[in-house]
Amino acid sequence: MTTDLIEIWKEIEDPDFHVAENQLHPSPKPFTVLNGSKLRSVPIPEKIDILGDGVISLGQLTTIIGQGGTGKSRVTMQIALSQILGWSMAGLKTHPEPLKHLLIGTENSIYRQKSEYQKMTQSLSPEQREQVDAHMFFHVVQEMDDAFIHLGSDDIRKKWVDTFEIVNPDVVYIDPYGEVHVGDINKDADVRHTLREITKVCRRFNPRTSIVIVHHGRTGRANIAQAVGWDKGNYALGSKALYSGARSQINIAPADPDDASRIIFSCGKSNDAKPFDPVGLKLDDTTMLYGIDAAFDLQAWKADVEGKRNQTNFTIAEALQAIQSGASNVRKIHQKLGGSEAGSKRSLERILAKAKSEGYFRFGKKGYFLTKKGKDVLAQVTEE
Repeated sequence: MTTDLIEIWKEIEDPDFHVAENQLHPSPKPFTVLNGSKLRSVPIPEKIDILGDGVISLGQLTTIIGQGGTGKSRVTMQIALSQILGWSMAGLKTHPEPLKHLLIGTENSIYRQKSEYQKMTQSLSPEQREQVDAHMFFHVVQEMDDAFIHLGSDDIRKKWVDTFEIVNPDVVYIDPYGEVHVGDINKDADVRHTLREITKVCRRFNPRTSIVIVHHGRTGRANIAQAVGWDKGNYALGSKALYSGARSQINIAPADPDDASRIIFSCGKSNDAKPFDPVGLKLDDTTMLYGIDAAFDLQAWKADVEGKRNQTNFTIAEALQAIQSGASNVRKIHQKLGGSEAGSKRSLERILAKAKSEGYFRFGKKGYFLTKKGKDVLAQVTEE
């Protein structure tokens, strides 16, 4: 009976149907496999580093991880601007030829985007500004539909594809990852699925588009300490599949609990190159750009976040006494008070900032000098 049915089916089957079906739903191809000889001889594109040595490269997935309010979005904007102008960023070199950068996400309002972009570019020459304007593209939440970028919808995926067809960026920054994620952010399978969807839409027209995912880090003193060291792979919220999927990871953490302008920029992962050393950065409120914080002390920072320093080390009175005795700057005051053995320079800077804000001393042509208020405080301390 079965043989008869097969023969009958062959007689009535339309061969054109099979051709059309195979065109619509072709059989999957096997994985690409090369033997050793072919691997040795196969031509591959030149590796192009966008930031540092493999920190961000074309065709690579990089993550930027940090707690809310630590300046992740501002850092990504500065990375893009620095690359276009050939500037270094956090001491890391950038690719010398300007590339196209697309910042896509819903983390920040158009008001903040415009304000910070204007400040970042205000000191540029007309030629530099024109170059940056031509190579930076911002997704802004201006219409209702601009606010929805979740990759779980066919309609929204099409909007992503259409946007990439228009801009065709070399680098795309997705900020924040949580807004595009499909499923449970704590499940490996859902994270891997989302990364595949991101890759498909971002590299639809350019297979070498660099993808930079901006994501939130774990909060709290113990988790902030994981920005560096053995536990740096545990820094991001959610499944470790995001860490596994990235070739490189940048960790951003607060450098000072009392000063939001100071952050630490460190390497959370580097699969393709030597990891870069942690560096302290300080925000310039006028330009909204981060510069190297020469006063950053990594060991003191580690001790602070690990809770190993439970005292201030220096007092305002001690700092004022050092100034009165002729120490006219931070370095001299630090030396006068015993140097690193007595406490970190960052700890002293916090004390000096507080003393200056309260009017105990001022800064003149010859350095620090005490005000009447500062002299009165010292006089009271001496009497006691």
